[in-house]
Amino acid sequence: MRGFLAGIVFTLLAIAVATVAVSHLGLYPIGADNPPSAIERSLAMRALDVYADKHKPDMGNPVQATHENLMEGQRLYEDHCALCHGSAKTKLSPLRDKFNPPVPQLIADVPEDEDAWVFWVTKHGARMTGMPSWNGILSDDQIWKVVAYVKHSGKMPQ
Repeated sequence: MRGFLAGIVFTLLAIAVATVAVSHLGLYPIGADNPPSAIERSLAMRALDVYADKHKPDMGNPVQATHENLMEGQRLYEDHCALCHGSAKTKLSPLRDKFNPPVPQLIADVPEDEDAWVFWVTKHGARMTGMPSWNGILSDDQIWKVVAYVKHSGKMPQ
């Protein structure tokens, strides 16, 4: 039993030493043009999904999908989001593959996530993805209008 416990301690210590060595010796590729490993991608996306689900507002979009609100949402989206996420005119951004992970193209592939989830990620951003927090730049009302536009963009005339 003693040998088994020593083996577990040794394994955990080896993992910790290897992690510190890789990070301190510059052995881990952090450039945006280096694709993340499947494990890194899976863990990061799972963490984002769970955290945003836990912290998103417990409500639907308070902004009604009126012509005026959707047009305001489109204006805000085109001014602040289209460069990375694609526009109404050019559905795919030339920057889509220049980020790691690649930037979701929200007009070409309207997200199926709940409005509150999209609101939370837009308001608070996603660390280490290039997605900034729009909190303090756009009001909650403006962010909800952007969310309404994105969710209805597939149904709007071009």
